[in-house]
Amino acid sequence: MTMRKKIYHTAGAVLGASLIMICLVPFCYVLARSFITARGVDFQSYYDVFWGHTQYLMRFWRSLGMCLCICAGQLAVSAFAGFAFAKYNFRGKNALFFLLMILMTLPIQVTLIPNYIMLGHLNLLDRYASLVLPSIFAPLGTFILRQSFASVPNSILDAAQLDGCGALGTLLRVMAPMNLSGLVCVLLLSFLDAWNMVEQPIVYLKSFARYPLSVALAYTPPADAALQFVCCIFVTIPPLFLFVFFNQELIEGITLAEVK
Repeated sequence: MTMRKKIYHTAGAVLGASLIMICLVPFCYVLARSFITARGVDFQSYYDVFWGHTQYLMRFWRSLGMCLCICAGQLAVSAFAGFAFAKYNFRGKNALFFLLMILMTLPIQVTLIPNYIMLGHLNLLDRYASLVLPSIFAPLGTFILRQSFASVPNSILDAAQLDGCGALGTLLRVMAPMNLSGLVCVLLLSFLDAWNMVEQPIVYLKSFARYPLSVALAYTPPADAALQFVCCIFVTIPPLFLFVFFNQELIEGITLAEVK
């Protein structure tokens, strides 16, 4: 390795380490403030969150259950739609897929009012269904799985059909196992999007008791700042767990979608 390459390698390592430290500073601050108070080191806030007041744990489990429903629904819709766009020819296919890509570029704020009107007519406002149903039909999962399913050779699908597999059997027994990284990628992205939603609960839900943890944290009184910091750490656990154990599938799924 030449001297110039060593310098570039060292500079890159230093820059990367610096960026990591900068990203860790907010988390370290929240972690320290969760048990360091004016009285010194105090773990009372942890006791209040996990054992003292059940409202925090109940809100956490409700938020988690809502996110899992969104993930399951979005994965099912995205898998069927992505399979159809990737391997079936039908009238208006290209136009519909182009429309899907346009919908991906729209910010969530653009769809809040139409969704609010539609949910109002369906009498679903102030219910968890108002958060679950619109999120199930998010276009990003369909786009990723369409790109992932398109990488499977048509000869494999023909062989599956000769063995007696229908469309559903081909999707579940052939396409899904061969595109596991794409499916996991959709699950992770849908979970992160649902777990961090803020605008939708504020608009669609009227009662504070139904707010997910991502929104309820902002309404914590200033006197309970330590409780808020503990809940912030609590909120980071599911995304951190998913990223640590499934980061490779996430990278593979996104990379495959970009290549295609």
